[in-house]
Amino acid sequence: MSKATPDELAQLRAEAELYEKLLGQMVNQERNEQGLSQEEFGGQFGLSRTEMHFLEAGETDMKLSTFIVICHAMQRGIGEVAAHLEHQVEHPEHREPERPLKSQRGKNTRRSPH
Repeated sequence: MSKATPDELAQLRAEAELYEKLLGQMVNQERNEQGLSQEEFGGQFGLSRTEMHFLEAGETDMKLSTFIVICHAMQRGIGEVAAHLEHQVEHPEHREPERPLKSQRGKNTRRSPH
């Protein structure tokens, strides 16, 4: 196996970021369909609201164990989720339109005094 060039590494990192973003959108959609807050959804499996926020925003480099927990929380198999994400990467025309994440204002969010 040859050493990856800087361009190849940059391409792999960009692809990984796309997978993370698409997984975050998938988790956000599933959580909202279940009618749960980030805190409620993540709390079932030991993830904080902050961890859920970063996951849904596609701003985390998660461990494999977290991916497995998230698949379980969505009641989907690991292979099913991976295949769904791979299909969306390979066929951008089949992706869900990007929706802004719902506001996190709610019973567990502190508002500033201003």
